[in-house]
Amino acid sequence: MYIRDGQPSVVIGSMPVGTGGVTKGDLVVVSANTVVKAAAAPTAATVLGIALKTVAATGYVDVELVADRIITAKYVTGSKTSVVDADKTKVFDLTDAQSINLDDTTGGCCFCVGYDNVAKTMDFLVTEAAKIV
Repeated sequence: MYIRDGQPSVVIGSMPVGTGGVTKGDLVVVSANTVVKAAAAPTAATVLGIALKTVAATGYVDVELVADRIITAKYVTGSKTSVVDADKTKVFDLTDAQSINLDDTTGGCCFCVGYDNVAKTMDFLVTEAAKIV
């Protein structure tokens, strides 16, 4: 994952990493006063940002904040194999800390604002599905 909107980044340095560690590019969430890899269906309230390097558990990582930022991530296909313009009104869930699940639009936090079906990526904002009107 990476930020694609060209705005200046805000980075928080030396965040403690929780169990399992993090990989560069992971979307990370706050859990038990540490940052950990986001799993499927994180709440938007816990999503902090993107890990800027790979760090083992009990280490420290710099995190690029994602609030109000456009993020680009790979998407995983299943029964749905591509993104269409009508998807720009949908909120998708994560497959893992680095990819979007096109088949899951229940309880997600990735509000689609664009896509590239050749690169198989989606541009999104982190938001709560319940807040989309």
